[in-house]
Amino acid sequence: MISIIIPAEKNENYIDRALESVEAQTHTDFEALVLHSDIDALKRVVGRKYLDDERFRFIETPKDITAGAARNIGIDAVGGEYVYFLDSDDYISENTLELLVQNIKDHPLIRTKMQKTDFGSSFVIIMSGTNKLGIFHRNRYKLIRNHSALGFLISKAFIDSLELRFDDSHQTYSDLMFMIPLLEAVEVVPYVHEAIYFRRRRNDPVTHPSLRQLPVEQRMEDLLAIYNRLKQLELSTEAENFLDNTLLNFYRKHLVVKFKDDSEIDAHFKGLAESIQKINPRVLRNKDRVLVNDIRAIQTNKVGTFKRLSNFHHLLRDVRRAISSKKGRKEFIYKRLFKKMGLMEDVVVFESFQGKAYSDSPKYIYQQMLRSRGGYKYIWVLNKKQKLPGDPVTVKRFSLKYYYYMARAKYIVSNVRMPNSYIKREGQKYLQTWHGTPLKRLAGDMDSVHMPGTNAARYKKNFSRETDKWDYLIAPNAYSSAIFKRAFWFTNTMLETGYPRNDILMTDDNPVIIQDIKEKLGLPKDKKVILYAPTWRDDEYYKVGKYKFSMQLDLERLKEKFGEEYIILLRMHYVVASKMNLTGLEDFAYDVSKYDDVSELYLASDMLITDYSSVFFDYANLRRPVLFFTYDIEKYGEQLRGFYIDMETELPGPLLMTNDAVVDAIENISGIEEEYKEKYDAFYDRFCSWDDGRASEKVVEAVFEE
Repeated sequence: MISIIIPAEKNENYIDRALESVEAQTHTDFEALVLHSDIDALKRVVGRKYLDDERFRFIETPKDITAGAARNIGIDAVGGEYVYFLDSDDYISENTLELLVQNIKDHPLIRTKMQKTDFGSSFVIIMSGTNKLGIFHRNRYKLIRNHSALGFLISKAFIDSLELRFDDSHQTYSDLMFMIPLLEAVEVVPYVHEAIYFRRRRNDPVTHPSLRQLPVEQRMEDLLAIYNRLKQLELSTEAENFLDNTLLNFYRKHLVVKFKDDSEIDAHFKGLAESIQKINPRVLRNKDRVLVNDIRAIQTNKVGTFKRLSNFHHLLRDVRRAISSKKGRKEFIYKRLFKKMGLMEDVVVFESFQGKAYSDSPKYIYQQMLRSRGGYKYIWVLNKKQKLPGDPVTVKRFSLKYYYYMARAKYIVSNVRMPNSYIKREGQKYLQTWHGTPLKRLAGDMDSVHMPGTNAARYKKNFSRETDKWDYLIAPNAYSSAIFKRAFWFTNTMLETGYPRNDILMTDDNPVIIQDIKEKLGLPKDKKVILYAPTWRDDEYYKVGKYKFSMQLDLERLKEKFGEEYIILLRMHYVVASKMNLTGLEDFAYDVSKYDDVSELYLASDMLITDYSSVFFDYANLRRPVLFFTYDIEKYGEQLRGFYIDMETELPGPLLMTNDAVVDAIENISGIEEEYKEKYDAFYDRFCSWDDGRASEKVVEAVFEE
């Protein structure tokens, strides 16, 4: 019998998939030992069939113990001939145990193939007769390059004979205390290619990290402790090399980055130097010169010497990057020169939608400051030059002037994330206005990410680094404030003021101003205006930062039906790069995607058609009709980001799946207004009650000194 040990603490969301893969095994002679500190709570979340299957044993453990300690409890409780370790957020292919049992023969252990995945299920097809058995001999330490006992089927008698146990006092690298003595006791390890262990990448490194996603400081402390203990043993050359290379690789991958800030060196140097002394000189042969020089400097045990060398090596790396690209040269000057200059206490940098426009809440905060604050110097980030009121300095994003002001300005105001290269200085104040009430799930609340060039874990980690820099965040309503705090991991000052960009919806909703806006846009003044403002789809893109949009609204039909009475304004999301072909639709359809101020478009329109864009939250301030053209709602809601509110019951307008439905709704717009009046009123009270026309004033008073 095989005893499968499954520590389940803090993995309740994933445990069913792990147990399902065990229950589906073609080899049925097993017991699954599921370990958790609250068995009653665990049983409430697992499937009933596992509770009724006597092969699944639920074992209570002390609270807050390490994974290694839990596995040790499991080892003491096994009743099988073999032991197999499975993490509760991973799973195995259905023939894994069968293939391992068939091929282990007289060997004390055997290894499966490890395959990383981002998904809750993966499939493999094994053709009859294709079973391949590999043998690892002198290279057997390659099998624990992941520093893990996962994937090994091991004889329980062999474990007992060696008195093997996991380190129980450290979160990470504890498996090495079990696996290295085990591999030292064997000469060869068979390996079955077709037996698959699926190791799921954890997608939330901020609030629910895997052990590998824990802070560098904790992992370093654990690694040094385990390394020092193992170095006291008499080990083979292969084991010595493996340990030394593990430490060197950790230093190169993680500590070199951390030591860019040389103040970090003092806190960690003593412990690091103690371990580095134990590295065998032969392992440094054929390593790159920079790494060897670093290690030798650490071995002198002189922190000052190492600091100087580390700073010099970081300078060389920055110089190499500066030589390789124009952007690299600018970032070199930014980090090495501009950031060392003093902050300019009177300088405010404004940026809206990555420099694409003079718009949104930053625009209205700026205009309020022109009215109420003297003595400030204003910088606007604009990719295309334009004349602005107040005559501020304008700089292009990623220009040398941009980096200069980002390094030296006391205040930064933006409505989207800053580039990863931005390093917030001590003393800077960063006001993040954000740009909408959330309908779609944000950042930390997203289960998966389908954007190009990233995955969920990387996306959330980068987003968290960004939100750590925010001193102030504006919330448009109580609903958003609660979501922002959770989804953005935000703990600084929330400004519960409403959106500054909505001020004009309160102050400028009058016929004279609306006619002026139409004249500025070149629109006919005798026709009603439909505003179509859809959002973007995460999984439809050309490349990183350039998204497609496939127009599903039948503009030709709308023109034929309503062209005498209406025109339509088309407002695409700022990340959409698709070009619209409006041939034949002249004098009916107008592309206003590049018009700076969407709030003015709201004022100019008589009706809004949208989908999952947050524009309708702001538009509701005007109490004008809203239609939702949601032709792909099933895909968008279930497969992409999901929604915070119930689209079918809480929206202030109907969900329309077809163009026929859109036409019918426009024809009967007065009936729809009457039908949705109660829902609209409830929606307005929930989402628009903070907007009183004074948000800009309140924000300026909270952030900027007189």
